[in-house]
Amino acid sequence: MPRRKTKNPEKRVLKIIRDADVILEVLDARFPDLTRLPDYEALIRKIGKPLIIVLNKADLVPKEWAEDWKRILERKGFPVVFVSSKMRWGTRILRNTIKEVAPKFPVLVGVIGYANVGKSSLINILKGKTAAQVAPIPGWTKGEQIVRISRKIYLIDTPGIIPMRDPTKLVLIGSYDPNRMEDPELAAEILVRALHAMDPGFPPTLEEYASQKNFLQKGGVPDTHRAAIDILTKWQKGKIVPKSTDWLKKLEAEVKEKSED
Repeated sequence: MPRRKTKNPEKRVLKIIRDADVILEVLDARFPDLTRLPDYEALIRKIGKPLIIVLNKADLVPKEWAEDWKRILERKGFPVVFVSSKMRWGTRILRNTIKEVAPKFPVLVGVIGYANVGKSSLINILKGKTAAQVAPIPGWTKGEQIVRISRKIYLIDTPGIIPMRDPTKLVLIGSYDPNRMEDPELAAEILVRALHAMDPGFPPTLEEYASQKNFLQKGGVPDTHRAAIDILTKWQKGKIVPKSTDWLKKLEAEVKEKSED
């Protein structure tokens, strides 16, 4: 009799790591360091399973930024592949990389990462329209299917989602709805400061951003809450596209500094 599907996200991730032959760790290319899972990387390395790091949303970063991070992560011993689920880039290279590291064939592939880094989208583009669904493997319940990507590659059709508990990080990596935050202004201020540091023409404060957008309360007071929701939502939807490596480095440094306070 199949075991009941676990509701504990960490246990699900461990299950995927246990059952898969190759694991894909999906990162947001805008925040590779913030979206990495070093503890799970260490576990995967310890048990001797191949790990491929997938830098998703690569269409939202400058090429030099992505290349810098590729070198950094490869020095840690992991193959790195750029992917854009939105633009459908990189899937052929990813499939070839899976074949290169596979310990056997057919190979079973699992996908892990934080929410909203693009795991489900990646699974969908790997599956394509022709992927054949097969019976669940032992211990997997209905809805947790295995799909055949090719004669050599099978995919666990359920991503392993890691919870992140810092709302500021969550909203900036796109894993949390800014409308649900008690204080979206904090994350928005970090974003505004980083934007202004790169482009002096961008408003230096959230208040000025609100005034520029005509987000005003009675008496002409800037509505910073509305402004925060606006800029964070645009950031998450990719309507604000990073222009340089320096821009991203400053933003990541700001987030790290805040999280260490």
